[in-house]
Amino acid sequence: MRLSEYRTRFVQVANDSNYWLLGIALALIALHLQLYYRLTGNFSSVSLELIGWSAVFYSLWHRRNDLMLQREPVSQFVGWFLIAILLVRGVNLRGAQTIVLGVTPLFIGIAIALLSVGWKQFKHYQRELWLLFIMAIPTEFLVQGIDRLIHSTVLTAKYAHTLMWYLGFLVERKGTQLVMPSGAVDIYLGCSGLEAAVVSMKVALFFLLVYPTCLREKILVPSIAVFSAFIINGFRVIFLAYLVSKQDTAGFEYWHGEQGAQIFSMISMTILSTYCQVLMERGKPELSNPEPTPEELKQSSR
Repeated sequence: MRLSEYRTRFVQVANDSNYWLLGIALALIALHLQLYYRLTGNFSSVSLELIGWSAVFYSLWHRRNDLMLQREPVSQFVGWFLIAILLVRGVNLRGAQTIVLGVTPLFIGIAIALLSVGWKQFKHYQRELWLLFIMAIPTEFLVQGIDRLIHSTVLTAKYAHTLMWYLGFLVERKGTQLVMPSGAVDIYLGCSGLEAAVVSMKVALFFLLVYPTCLREKILVPSIAVFSAFIINGFRVIFLAYLVSKQDTAGFEYWHGEQGAQIFSMISMTILSTYCQVLMERGKPELSNPEPTPEELKQSSR
């Protein structure tokens, strides 16, 4: 391609408002992810946000030929106003205001939708809005609310105690404590596996909203997400109890910390992603009667 053709293509892109809109959206998302990581330092949460945004873009790209872009003056004014609020709020955010940062994806999506399609076309983008809504639900609030209903620390203690008993450990459960002859482990909310289960459930909902599935798969995907996180976390609790029994303080501090916990979270997430990949492979159309090659036609005519 000649230099003049590159220049012509660049001028076309520069004059296309849709590319500017895409650039604004990407800049807002990059700013959101950067602020999220700087204020929280939690790589798992940033990864979840990135997965959510990827689901939104995949959904839009999958039906890119059916998108209806319409500009409305009032909607554009509201959209630019929201973007201005997001930028000003982003500059003044502090670490204690991460809840505000968590709902930012929903406001970014609404602002871009107002700029591109207006109020009247919102009904055609319900899937993407649901994805953004799931992203905006604070994981901490979900964890605390669910724990009040199911008492996840007690469930984890009972599950880990049963596994340890079958594995031959001399262990006794006292509430949320696993007591052994050489030490004890007290299971708090952060070690119950509930947060990992909620994160896995969000990823499962992303998949179900983006990829078409049958009723059986709509039940299996969330179930695998929750149970894999809970089961893997139970083995993590057993491993921590084993380190306590061996008086391995350094090992306990590592595997009890964020880095060690992320390894177990990655295992459960790998189980979920593998199952989702299997579903996607099954859903690919197969060529039942492929067209014969010229060589095959010659052989069949002989």
